[in-house]
Amino acid sequence: MKQTRFHALLLSALMLSGASAAQSSIPLRGPDYFRDAADLATTLGSAHAIRVRCNGREDQYWRQYMADMLSYEAPDRGNLRSSLVENFNSAYQSVSRQYLQCDNQAVEAEARFARHGQEVSERLAMHYFPKRPD
Repeated sequence: MKQTRFHALLLSALMLSGASAAQSSIPLRGPDYFRDAADLATTLGSAHAIRVRCNGREDQYWRQYMADMLSYEAPDRGNLRSSLVENFNSAYQSVSRQYLQCDNQAVEAEARFARHGQEVSERLAMHYFPKRPD
């Protein structure tokens, strides 16, 4: 599992997008951004449910990434923050009901969620920092 790369990319994307949103050359948040942000919140909630199932409630690994996302992307109360929190919590509850024990299927599902989260993070990063042709 390439969790370290995913985490670095996610944190970089969140920090840079939040910090750079004021620059005029950075694209405004549009429907694609909101779709991806909601998808990422859902993915983090799903992964968190499995992590807690396998390691106990004290393991807040994925939840901390959600907290970081909120601090950069939706630091103030409002519709975006509420929506992201709702997606995270709904996914957490759904996946908690789906995976009742920590077995190979649960571990594999967490890995899938991590890979999907990496893909979504890369899309978000590309939204703010598209690659320039060489």
